[in-house]
Amino acid sequence: MAASTHEQKRDLLQSHFLLGKLEPGEIDTLATRARVESYRAGQEIFAKGSPGRTMIAVLQGSVKIVSLSPTGKEVVVHAGEVFGELAVITGEERSAGAAAMTDCELLIIDRRDVLPMFERHFEICMMLIQSLYRRLRQTGDQVEDVLFRSRGLEAQVAEQVEELGRVGRLKRFLPAQLAELIVSQGDEKILESHRREIVVVSCDLRGYTAFTETAEPEDQFEFLRQYHGALGPLITEFEGTLDHFSGDGIMVFFNDPVPCPDPAERAVKMAMAMREAAGKLIAAWRLHGCELGFGASIAQGYATLGQIGFSERSVYTAIGTVCNLAARLCAEAKDGQILVSSRIAEAVKSVAKLEDLGNLELKGFRRPVAAFNVAQSTSAADARPNLTVVASTPGV
Repeated sequence: MAASTHEQKRDLLQSHFLLGKLEPGEIDTLATRARVESYRAGQEIFAKGSPGRTMIAVLQGSVKIVSLSPTGKEVVVHAGEVFGELAVITGEERSAGAAAMTDCELLIIDRRDVLPMFERHFEICMMLIQSLYRRLRQTGDQVEDVLFRSRGLEAQVAEQVEELGRVGRLKRFLPAQLAELIVSQGDEKILESHRREIVVVSCDLRGYTAFTETAEPEDQFEFLRQYHGALGPLITEFEGTLDHFSGDGIMVFFNDPVPCPDPAERAVKMAMAMREAAGKLIAAWRLHGCELGFGASIAQGYATLGQIGFSERSVYTAIGTVCNLAARLCAEAKDGQILVSSRIAEAVKSVAKLEDLGNLELKGFRRPVAAFNVAQSTSAADARPNLTVVASTPGV
């Protein structure tokens, strides 16, 4: 019997209603890892009660599967077909035996190779369930046994789909890694109302109101799409929590819902990276006559945090004076400035070059507030998160 080529194995897998849903690279991996075995007519392939560790594709010939029903009904699997999907999913003992009807060449796919791929494609799991029910209607064999296993698989898939839904909901306002951590721990109590010290970053655009007065709505939408697209990934990169974005305004906080080391330093580095990214975008838009600038601020203090909203739509937010302070400082920031409170300045003075701006009169604050500016970096590389930031100067 001629040996099958990699292309033949790959083509067979691609034609399968389940395996064909895998990514091309995954199919190539299976075709490489799967082994080819030859059987003579009448030879047993596996016995009833054997471990369900493989699914099998028939490359050549045909296979007879004998069920456990009282009538011992046979199912014939021909070249190009696959069997053993349920055994691969459950890993339990096989409830039927299989033997070669003719000389056969079989592609043996190990459970350890295919199961992780199935688990990454929940559409495949759902299709498998539907296929099992169709098989029941066609054969009427092993009803109780297969229904029991199918329901167990369906419950497992439903649980995984629900978990994905929970992760998806959390990812609306949390970094992906934090959302997955909360779900993996099975505890969303950390999202309930609580008090914690946080670092708040607020940023928006200088001149944006004037821009909206003259720009077409389509141009405004396109700019905001690019603006959020440039700054949004930085929030995830630095593991900040997005409180909200409204138009050109963005608010992010650190140290909640999961505490993080050096939240002030992390916030400053993110703000510097945002300033760099926004600067490039603004420079490009200035070629279209749009005079815009970018300002940001950072403050540290206690706030009350938790979910607010209703069942269909909720957000995770922070409320407190620290949020108001960040917003007021942001309103005072000029193009290219990152204004920080004295607490932030003290926390990052060893890693950032600061400019003392003295005391500022801020709306809503009875006393003047000491403010510092995170000076413009000497090069774009200085603003990146994994490189050294400009050292502070004595007395600053």
